Amino acid sequence: MAAILTAASFGAGPASQPATAPADSALWAKLLDIDSRAGRVRSLAATFQQQKFTALLRKPLVSDGRVRIRGAVMRWDTQRPEPSVLLIDEHEARVYYPAQKTMEIYPLDKRLGELAASPLPRLEVLRSRFSFAQFPVSEIDRSADGKRFIALLLMPMNPSLRQYVSQVRVLLDVPSAYVREAEVTDADGDRSLLSFSDVQLNVDVGNLDLTVPPGTKVTHPLEGLEGAPGPQTQGKSK
Repeated sequence: MAAILTAASFGAGPASQPATAPADSALWAKLLDIDSRAGRVRSLAATFQQQKFTALLRKPLVSDGRVRIRGAVMRWDTQRPEPSVLLIDEHEARVYYPAQKTMEIYPLDKRLGELAASPLPRLEVLRSRFSFAQFPVSEIDRSADGKRFIALLLMPMNPSLRQYVSQVRVLLDVPSAYVREAEVTDADGDRSLLSFSDVQLNVDVGNLDLTVPPGTKVTHPLEGLEGAPGPQTQGKSK
């Protein structure tokens, strides 16, 4: 889930405690059923729109584009307001900015790679970092059918994760087992709302390789913390 990844993957530490089921046994049974069907999703293609709400701006910052997922690889091609590509696998996230001719590389620990690279992040990963509670679907999307969708509030349990994320609200399509909307509120109160449309499951999503022009500057912004290699130039990212 990109909204969670953006806020958490580049800074969160390991899970704070062993995985435990929510106290609501009926909710947990429903989530297990959704999770079992999500496990059968091998690829996904969809249109996305992200709105960032901040107290400093009267109107939200809007970006949109296309996301494609196959197995453990997820590619986000943002078209507006400025072209960029985010490619995520189990080990790292790469962000390419064509206009600046630069690419940033961020390492991911294994568990956060699993969190990022799935059409529906698996419960085994999520429940070690978040508590779960159900709330009315109309509170996140008034047009959503309460019989088809389920709305969840995820609260971070990991202290390092709470530095970035205050809460996450998710709208799940129950029959198709994918995220329809995800709203992340950060520690400063700013919100990001990620919405998906034209969702296609188990389809041919094409080539997900990220190929960048020769001379592209490659940086590792977390190199001081992670011991990653320094800037270099690169022609293709596999």
